Amino acid sequence: MKLSRLALSGVFALAAVAAHAQVSDTDGNGTFSFEELTAAYPDIDDALFSQIDVDGSGEVDADELQAAIENGLIA
Repeated sequence: MKLSRLALSGVFALAAVAAHAQVSDTDGNGTFSFEELTAAYPDIDDALFSQIDVDGSGEVDADELQAAIENGLIA
């Protein structure tokens, strides 16, 4: 039950960030790829994507995207 709540809260957090930032998780994997982010923010380049992708996973999660927005890395 706790795992279900945790997963559900993660989905809601990702949806909230996506709605605010107009980023779409087109493949539904719960994170944002370079292509998904650049569709919403065309000015993102490889260097900026790497800076946003704090854990170096190659995907940006909701927390990383929110931190990038809050820190002014992307508008």
